[in-house]
Amino acid sequence: MTPVTWVDVFATGPMTGNQLAVVGDADGLSDEKMGHIAAEFGISETTFVCSAREGGDHRVRIFTPESELPMAGHPLVGTAWVLHNAGLMAGRGVLETGVGPLSVQADRAGGNMIQAPPEAGALLDPEELASACGAPAGETAPAGVWSTGVPQAMFAVADDAALADAEPDLAALRRLGERDGWIGISAYSLIAASHGVARVRVRHFAPGLGIPEDPVTGSAAGALGACLAAAGLAEAGALELTVWQGAMLRRPGRVDVAVDAPGGDPREVSVGGRVLPVMEGRLVDA
Repeated sequence: MTPVTWVDVFATGPMTGNQLAVVGDADGLSDEKMGHIAAEFGISETTFVCSAREGGDHRVRIFTPESELPMAGHPLVGTAWVLHNAGLMAGRGVLETGVGPLSVQADRAGGNMIQAPPEAGALLDPEELASACGAPAGETAPAGVWSTGVPQAMFAVADDAALADAEPDLAALRRLGERDGWIGISAYSLIAASHGVARVRVRHFAPGLGIPEDPVTGSAAGALGACLAAAGLAEAGALELTVWQGAMLRRPGRVDVAVDAPGGDPREVSVGGRVLPVMEGRLVDA
């Protein structure tokens, strides 16, 4: 029987943050089986730990209820924590992903990962996004696509109240994502920013992946850090960003993002946070 560990990633307390199921010893599972298991669990992502192929510690495959992802933040942070605390990986390691090997760290409290190099994509129409998100646009940074492994849309809203009141048109967001090449959108409001330190509140919508609203999104938090660093929030070549997300889903979470941005050009992004165990078990039919 195949082992499964269920954890909450980027948690602020018990039963908060984003849920993750980590399936171990997954070499014998087919792609179809992995997809069925992820759909059965019904949470935003499930990871499958396989044998390394490129010299890393393990290979990790990531599935949403509808598709496989090359990389995602909370799944890799949570998987690193599970592997480390099971004695299957040291405190520092390398996980092989669909975007290549990525460095991770873990201890008893949580985990951290260095994401893929940041990339800026196309600028987007803020008014079009405002209509689809059901929230007025803000001016913190230009609306556009950013990636630290997977392309995400970044959209500043006017303020916290507008973010809380947002009523997204999920069909419209799905169409825009398919048209413009992004897999999810982070609508965010800037709480404070000073001397290279910033705090934001975020709601993230990814209907194209079968996730109407994600509790806490590590890949998008990293991409947002790169976006804000490029928009001038980095100071002395660095930005420390705290992302608060999930309150609307009663799963409040926190992501700590660090961006190395010499001259305001984001070069390296890491994300990390607390991980809490929920339960352990085994798949009977796998």
